[in-house]
Amino acid sequence: MLALLARHSSILLILAALTGFTFPEVSSVVFPYLPYILFFLMLFTLIGIRQNELIRLLFQRKTWVYALYHAGLLTAITTGIAILFGASESLTLAFAAVAATGSLFATPAIARSVGLDVMKAMAMTIATTLLMPVVLYINLSLFQSQQVQLDLSGYLARLIIFIFGPMFLSALCHRYIPAQRLQRTHSKIAQLTILLVPAFPLGLVSEFRALVDQSWQQGLIYFGYGVGMSLLFFLTGMVLYMRHSLSDALLAGITSTNRNVLLTYTVAGTALGPDYLVLIGALQLPIYAMPMVVQWLDRKLQSDSNPLSPTTG
Repeated sequence: MLALLARHSSILLILAALTGFTFPEVSSVVFPYLPYILFFLMLFTLIGIRQNELIRLLFQRKTWVYALYHAGLLTAITTGIAILFGASESLTLAFAAVAATGSLFATPAIARSVGLDVMKAMAMTIATTLLMPVVLYINLSLFQSQQVQLDLSGYLARLIIFIFGPMFLSALCHRYIPAQRLQRTHSKIAQLTILLVPAFPLGLVSEFRALVDQSWQQGLIYFGYGVGMSLLFFLTGMVLYMRHSLSDALLAGITSTNRNVLLTYTVAGTALGPDYLVLIGALQLPIYAMPMVVQWLDRKLQSDSNPLSPTTG
């Protein structure tokens, strides 16, 4: 059963977002448990990764170049478009906060589900998460008129819990558990990591549903913002990294689109303004529809790059 659900995880992610929107009371119940799910998601993913290889990737220049693109360049593009079209200060601030946000901790699990490099995805996720407080502080300073007050001690605590904690526990597992047994165990755990991911779209859409209940026209507008941001992030990443390889382009696209908006809200809270929670709710369906898009796009581009087929001889 787990294997079947893991194979269809892309559909499961979309259904989770739709379920949370349809039943907002369920979304509200799930929301407080998301930080705990983040921890186990990171731990289960890291157990299957070679620690030395991950550290090596984190010390590579290209990982941090990606992180600067992920937060810095996309902030400039997103807020530039918002200002050009006359968006309000609150909405521009929400866009800037999303753009500064590191990649979702579920990104390695999603990368695995679509056949992309889990190790690179993990390194990119950690790098963008470490860079996030710096870019977020700059963005809040630029795009809000109130005094910036970030909970940096809380952010550092969450870094220890959600990144260094799982890395340490994973290192202990690799040190004291025989490799064969660990590999067998992880092959089963890997399926569970895919099943943890749908908790995020399920638990983050309640504020967006509340807006739709007040005004479906406003809800539709915000959903358009979510779709637009996701497409902008995905296509920009693909275009910039296509010169490397198709897999790098797809990984950059999906990692750019995935955003750990829950951690950003935990760090900055009300400093993000009233539009932030609504915007991140509107982003859930576009973000979690992306794995299915990536699978389709990968098949399409691979087919186009290989013109020979049984029909053409």
